Amino acid sequence: MHFRRQSGCCWTERNPLRVLIRFCVATFLLVLALPAAAGEAPLSDWGGTGLLQGPVARMLPDGSVAAGFTRLGDLQRHLFVTAQPLPWLELTFRQTAYPNYYGLFEPGLDVKLRLVKEGELWPEIAIGGRDVAGSGFVLPGTGRFAGEYVVATRRWWDVDLTVGLGWGRFAGRNAVPNPLGWLGGRYARDRDPADTTVRGPRAWFTGQDAALFGGVAWRTPLPGLTLKLEYSADSFRAERQEDPAFRAGIPVNAGLSWRPVEWLEIGAGFEQGRRTMLRVATRLTPRLLADDPVDTPPPAVGAPPASTAQAADAVTLGRMARAEGLPLTAVEAAGDRAVAWLALSGPDGGPLARTVGRTARLLADGAPSEADAVTVVTGARGLDGLAVTLDRDGVARAANARGSAEELWRTAAIAPAATAGPAPGRSWGLEPVLRSTIDLSLSERGMAPVSRAYTDASIRLEPLSGLVLGAGVRAEAGDTLAWLDGSAIPAERPVRSDLPLYAEAGAGIEHAWVSWLDSPAEGWHARLSAGHFEEMFGGVSAELLRKPLLSRWALGLDVNRVWKRPPGGILRVDDDNVVTTGHLSAYLDGEGEEGWSGALRLGRYLGGDWGGTVELSRRWEGGIRLAAHMTWTDGPRPGQSPYAGRLEHGVALVVPLHALARMGIDAAVGGSVRTLGRDAGQRLEAPLPLHDTLDPAGFGRLAGTWRRLME
Repeated sequence: MHFRRQSGCCWTERNPLRVLIRFCVATFLLVLALPAAAGEAPLSDWGGTGLLQGPVARMLPDGSVAAGFTRLGDLQRHLFVTAQPLPWLELTFRQTAYPNYYGLFEPGLDVKLRLVKEGELWPEIAIGGRDVAGSGFVLPGTGRFAGEYVVATRRWWDVDLTVGLGWGRFAGRNAVPNPLGWLGGRYARDRDPADTTVRGPRAWFTGQDAALFGGVAWRTPLPGLTLKLEYSADSFRAERQEDPAFRAGIPVNAGLSWRPVEWLEIGAGFEQGRRTMLRVATRLTPRLLADDPVDTPPPAVGAPPASTAQAADAVTLGRMARAEGLPLTAVEAAGDRAVAWLALSGPDGGPLARTVGRTARLLADGAPSEADAVTVVTGARGLDGLAVTLDRDGVARAANARGSAEELWRTAAIAPAATAGPAPGRSWGLEPVLRSTIDLSLSERGMAPVSRAYTDASIRLEPLSGLVLGAGVRAEAGDTLAWLDGSAIPAERPVRSDLPLYAEAGAGIEHAWVSWLDSPAEGWHARLSAGHFEEMFGGVSAELLRKPLLSRWALGLDVNRVWKRPPGGILRVDDDNVVTTGHLSAYLDGEGEEGWSGALRLGRYLGGDWGGTVELSRRWEGGIRLAAHMTWTDGPRPGQSPYAGRLEHGVALVVPLHALARMGIDAAVGGSVRTLGRDAGQRLEAPLPLHDTLDPAGFGRLAGTWRRLME
């Protein structure tokens, strides 16, 4: 839109502010008579929750993933993926296309943390930043989008009012002195976007200026429709530096967000008085993705049998348990003992407490009358879990609605699995595994988004408890790996920057290994593995985990000696490319049915670089998993690709396919947004990591789902 300026401060009759006012009044009159409807925080132009250009303190629903595209006139195009791995943490992976001398694409990682949840007398408060990592090549202008903020949002009826204080990109208009300026140094100097040091952790909340921004969002009575009006403090300084003819426009933006269905959001707006905005995004939550298998009704529990002759034998109990889909491996039902052993691996079986409860009901109904209690033992891949002993009469009462799971919790005895003794015999375990995955990189500077799609088909065989053999093939379904930044100048000693060469074959053996897992003492677990662990590396791996029975924390140590597998080499390794890698890891498990798990790892990576990794993961009903990680190291080393610098990060979503799970196949589809083809911060994909393997059989999973014991 073009207009000419008259004398004074007024525009001609094509004043864009008048257009905005007329638009808002017309929309208000249109929806005034409709009933009010609740709604969730809409997305911003940049992908995270927000108004248009600015953020809000609201978060997406827990576990949500959103992916979309925004076009702002002839200025910017954002391709983004936003994830909510925790209720208070929002991550956005974004790649922005814009006219620029140094390239057409600029990657960015945006983070927002909720500090205070809204209450009756106070607003919701969050802190965050845009392009917080500052990874990759250091070039003038690459920090153009970097900025930090503190923002508060308060709801009155169906209106959200947002006010924030911003730094960097958020502080270009009507600035005030930086409240942190008393610290001096970079906190009191001009934050020029042409300066190569204005992004990354060292630049957070720096600069001589800060500025206010904010706006309102009205959730109209029209279902799914939200109107937005905001004041933006962005002056587009970087754009004006590169193009003196660039016109930023006015600092007022208006638009709407509409969700015609729960999984789709459409946005439109008129920004800076001269640019139209269009946005489309898909929003998914665990509830929308869940596809639980049809559960058989829980077994009814009658009175205990009058004599041993009336009781079901172990073979019958085992057959009944497997018919109901319970992962039973052995049963002992004789005399005063009624014990069942479960193997918690393979296709997701739902909440652990529900599995334990259904097994306990079968034992209570079919065990000899001499047994006053029933015991369910959990384990995974030869690792000891728990021995859960429940009062037999209490199980019967609870199953017949004369008792409750809470009452059973008060009388339950939880001990190490070894206290129940060895399982009386065990059949071979055979587990087919099928994974279809799409990996997307939004971290390429100057290149279009890079992607790779493939399917892994594998099989795991457990001839003895704790002895696991795994083998699998990978079939490529298409990729654009040739667009990787590192493809233009190949590294002399690549770690993963030669990824395009591995995808060229189309299909091949992805892994072939053997692992031994055991729990040598209470609270101690061990793993030894040898073979080809992944498509790029093979060798030997050892891991030790210390996890007390009833604790939420664990400590682990893994050490690996691995060789690079050359591209196209089915079972070969490169004798000249060998590295020792390993990490000391600390784990913390959250509480609740949909609890989280976090890990902090410190150690040496595949490129010989040293650093640390932070991981977060969530698991929901039906086995849906959402995980995020970030790694920072002192790499890359000489001879390795310098692209993306020292940072490696990503987020992954895995959704089980329960239709195949009902046929005994551990099948899932997954997608990830991550850095591809990097050499720094690369970890080995070792088989059967102890913490992940033990988690389905552990105390945290049992306690978090206990209320579902009698389902």
